[in-house]
Amino acid sequence: MPDVKCGDLVIVFGAKVTDVLIYDSTKIPKPGNDASRALRPSNRSRIGRQPNKTENEFVSILYGSINKEKVPTESEFEIMKMNSKNVKKKFSELKDVREGMFINTIAEVVKEPYDAGDKVTLWVSDYTENDQFYHHKFTGGASVGGQKTDSHGYSKKVGSWQPKSEWAGPFGKRSLQITCFDPHASAIREHNFTKGTWLFLRNLQVKLGRDLNNLEGYLREDRGVQGQKINVSEEHAVDSETTKTELKNALRRKRDYEKLRKDQLRAITAAATAGLKRPGDTGLDAGRAKMPNSKAKRNANRAAKQQAYKQKRGQQNDASSSEDMVPTGVPKDLNTQVKCENANQPTTSITDILKPVFHEATIDGDEVKIPLPFVNANHRTHARVVEFMPRKLEDFARPRTQAAAEYAVLSDAGESDSDSSCGSESEQKALPAAKSWEWRFSLKLEDASPDEQQARPSLWVAVDNQSAQMLLNLDASDLRNDDENLGQLRQRLFLLWGDLEEYQITLEDQAPVGRRRGDDRPPADSDDEGEAQSRAKAVRRQLGVSNRPFACCIRQYGVRVKEDDEGRADAGGGGRWQRMFGLFGTRICAP
Repeated sequence: MPDVKCGDLVIVFGAKVTDVLIYDSTKIPKPGNDASRALRPSNRSRIGRQPNKTENEFVSILYGSINKEKVPTESEFEIMKMNSKNVKKKFSELKDVREGMFINTIAEVVKEPYDAGDKVTLWVSDYTENDQFYHHKFTGGASVGGQKTDSHGYSKKVGSWQPKSEWAGPFGKRSLQITCFDPHASAIREHNFTKGTWLFLRNLQVKLGRDLNNLEGYLREDRGVQGQKINVSEEHAVDSETTKTELKNALRRKRDYEKLRKDQLRAITAAATAGLKRPGDTGLDAGRAKMPNSKAKRNANRAAKQQAYKQKRGQQNDASSSEDMVPTGVPKDLNTQVKCENANQPTTSITDILKPVFHEATIDGDEVKIPLPFVNANHRTHARVVEFMPRKLEDFARPRTQAAAEYAVLSDAGESDSDSSCGSESEQKALPAAKSWEWRFSLKLEDASPDEQQARPSLWVAVDNQSAQMLLNLDASDLRNDDENLGQLRQRLFLLWGDLEEYQITLEDQAPVGRRRGDDRPPADSDDEGEAQSRAKAVRRQLGVSNRPFACCIRQYGVRVKEDDEGRADAGGGGRWQRMFGLFGTRICAP
């Protein structure tokens, strides 16, 4: 490149082969005069063309119209020249950063920012590893009570292991802590950058933190010609053409990491189920059995004696006395293969759960009761499944659309950049990395009242991905193409609801054709029973469905839905609150 000085005018000819001609700013004449005498000799041996008289005169006119106060000084310009030469070299992935570097990078916020008032702390990752980053370890405890483990750590009281750390970002040495001072801290607050936001960080200083062991990042005040510079901005993955290559590479690494993490969690779960310790926990031989100490031996002997005593008393008691020992309100045929949390909490009947709740208030001196649309409450109850949605088990899992959208800009997510439709079917099936699956279904629970003559109320409960993973101890997948997982799902649900699936198929066959084409969703209001409930009960008595009651946990909450009737729009803004119920803390103990 020619050596351009501050204030020089540059003419560029050509599109592909460019000739750069420079006019010395100190020799350019007054506007309207020929500026050819200010033209500096080119450092190229061959020039395609020289500027003509008209172009030389325009150079002086253009130079005369420039506001010289906005032209940087010689020293400022030299600094800008040096920085411009390092633009490409300045971008760096986090794996390559070292002490004392100033870099540009693209990374994702992996933990909610911490606002300390005069500064904001970010935790970011581009899903590369750096030996000088802090090591976020994954720790897990053993299962409780000898029950099976929950591979996703959702349960707390139903035997499961779960992470002791609250760290929710990528494990290992993949995350960098960044301290942001004003004006960058103010920009983070203003734009509300939260976990999951991809950021473009410029002029990020990297140095050792206070512990002098791990690298940390710093965004300090950066002044330029235009004043303060904001060196943090959000990066959007809009489409494959406009998304930066660096962001797409980071998204690929994130996708690969999530797959690796899922495989590792599955391996840890398998090891925990087998009674093994995770590799690397200790330096001992994994195959060496742990010898029980004297306290453990005493506890084992005491438990054995108690068990023998209970068995002896059980043989002496007759059937009537056994029935008398059943706690009040607990169904005699309770399904013990289904466990739930909070076993020490009293049960609440579905009748009581469905009862409206009123808020007492004083208006104009009068005591009034205002019905609440919903209350945030958790309940433990005894119920049986009498219906489920969707109608087919294959539809119990659906694509996780949000994750698919995040990776949609990648050329190997869905269609390729070239829109090529060729490629084998196996190759297309090998690209579901951007299409993860989640559980999403609903169960209709009927109150397990001991009195069969009493009308049994029921309600619909939503089972989200987290609750379903705990209930089934299975990961969601494409059940239409995963026969093994579908078979395991059918076996687990048989333990929950008996032959309800066969009963519901029979019920669908007996229903009028017009009713079979209904929406595959439960009623909007859980209190809506009507004729369908009576018909279902009649068919259930006829078929003798073997769906035993079980203990479960139900939570009540509210969702805001659109409402055209202003008289019912209690949520404001053309919306109303709709009461909903969800299943949680319940688990099928599969053999």
